[in-house]
Amino acid sequence: MDNKNSKMKDLVNIGVFSAIFMVISFIVMMPSAISPYLWMAFPGIAGIFCGTIYMLLASKVQSRGMALSIGLITAFVYFAMGECTWTILLTFAIAGIVAEIVRSSFGYNSMTGNVISCGVIMTGFVGSPLPMWLFHDSYVDSIIKMGMDPNYVHTMSSMVSVWSLLGMVVIAFIGGFIGANFGKALLKKHFIKAGIV
Repeated sequence: MDNKNSKMKDLVNIGVFSAIFMVISFIVMMPSAISPYLWMAFPGIAGIFCGTIYMLLASKVQSRGMALSIGLITAFVYFAMGECTWTILLTFAIAGIVAEIVRSSFGYNSMTGNVISCGVIMTGFVGSPLPMWLFHDSYVDSIIKMGMDPNYVHTMSSMVSVWSLLGMVVIAFIGGFIGANFGKALLKKHFIKAGIV
């Protein structure tokens, strides 16, 4: 009975914190409409602001599936709202699996493992701008037809390269790493109580 209640509590925590995680990331995403440079930096900025939420959830759910769940829930909501293409489902699925491997390898109560996995999960946000690299021409045509400013789109297009994609992944990881460490400092007493060291 206790095990069943514990699993139910974990599911509730995952649902609640995933909602908060998604809302914060959406708020962070909104200013990206101002500048294509902010749009490209979105994965890293989201990582900084969402890292604390991820770490707080990690302290409450010290078991398998947390990282993959928060990633997939976020991805499905973005996809369902029409904010992103299917690529965000793919990137968050991959990031979630890798983050789960990291947490499992270090131990679910390992601060180091949770911080690294936070950086990993934030790379899932790369799925938002990824279509610009994967199917450039058709994506550019579609978003211009949807009403996006052609100058904005062409500026984005001019930044597309292998190096900019790799840079975006690295920035996303660093953003998550920074956010996780900020959360670590902010919630130190909470982590100690939860036995995360």
